[in-house]
Amino acid sequence: MQPTPSLDVNDAGLTAFLANLVRAPSPNPPGNEGLVAELMVTRLAGLGFEITTVEAAPGRPSVVARLAGSGGGPTLLFNGHMDVQPPGRHWSRDPFGATIEGRRLYGQGAMDMKAGLAAVVYAVDSLQRAGQHLAGDIIVAAVADEVCGGHLGTGFLVSEGLVQADMAVVCEPTGDAVRVAHRGALWLEVEITGKSAHGGRPWLGVNAVSKAARIITAIEDELVPSLQDRVHPLLPAPTINIGAIQGGQKFNLVADHAVFQIDRRLMPGEDADAAEAEVSRLCASVRAADGEDWSVNVRNVMHVTPGEVDPDERIVRACRTAHQTVTGKHAAIGATAGFEDAHFLLDAGIPTAMYGPYRRTAPGEDAHYTISGMADEFVDLDDVGRAARIYAHLMIDLLEKPL
Repeated sequence: MQPTPSLDVNDAGLTAFLANLVRAPSPNPPGNEGLVAELMVTRLAGLGFEITTVEAAPGRPSVVARLAGSGGGPTLLFNGHMDVQPPGRHWSRDPFGATIEGRRLYGQGAMDMKAGLAAVVYAVDSLQRAGQHLAGDIIVAAVADEVCGGHLGTGFLVSEGLVQADMAVVCEPTGDAVRVAHRGALWLEVEITGKSAHGGRPWLGVNAVSKAARIITAIEDELVPSLQDRVHPLLPAPTINIGAIQGGQKFNLVADHAVFQIDRRLMPGEDADAAEAEVSRLCASVRAADGEDWSVNVRNVMHVTPGEVDPDERIVRACRTAHQTVTGKHAAIGATAGFEDAHFLLDAGIPTAMYGPYRRTAPGEDAHYTISGMADEFVDLDDVGRAARIYAHLMIDLLEKPL
């Protein structure tokens, strides 16, 4: 192997580009990733990438950019999402202002995960300015829809055969760890139909809100405890969150309709259909034990399969090596209780690591980390620059020589 060139990341350019990405609002729902996609296309085209932009639905673009190597090397895919969670209510700054204070950049999606997209772009920029030539190809997939399941983004690209690679990195903010597993998610709506009546004579009706409350209580008292013995060495047990509930019309009417939403997290090895059947059986049991006449229906809104990769896969080992090369520190093996787009790539047979080597917190503030969806989300700019250097070393390690 030739000596690794000195990799000088353009930190000022990286900061300006990340700020522009954050200032392009893309909360999902509804998504509207178009402005972010335009910024990615312009910058990647300037680096010589061949660009394809596709829409799984109107106004929901994903960008697939390929930079060809000299030939004979593998193809390395970097995946990152352009959509962000809707901003919370308690921001002390403009959530899309990309406010810089000291070495922190604040903004919705700054950490999750526009910083990852910016780091990949400027990793390539640093290699080109160093005159580094690679045998293998680099693909950057900047995708829509990840925070709502990814079916209009990475899922669409995979199903249409628009991304193929020998290995991949999902550039989520993992800190000083390489993630090798993530939980899946099953989103269910439970609809209860009762009978309306005047609030002064409630015995003439059947209250759908009350029936929903009985089902929710049964879920929390019976179903949730039954899931705790399903274990994984890196992941927490399956969980159930009641995310929203709607029902009724006014104070003095018996509610004849109610709907509530369930987020059921899935462990690797669990089946979404089986998890849905567990909820359906519980609902039917509550209904059968009740003497009143009402109905309940469970609807599958969306599901994301869990993902898991062997920690000994080359891509995982290479991420850990690049991390140690730049930081001098060991990268742990980890996992996330949330869901990511990695499962789409893994299901397509592409070994995939989840790795964004910038921290979620500033030094000394580990107890006060910010996460996606919380107010005043931020990323440390020094950590984003470090990420770009690590990604550049990863590219050299995997793509410098022909296979």
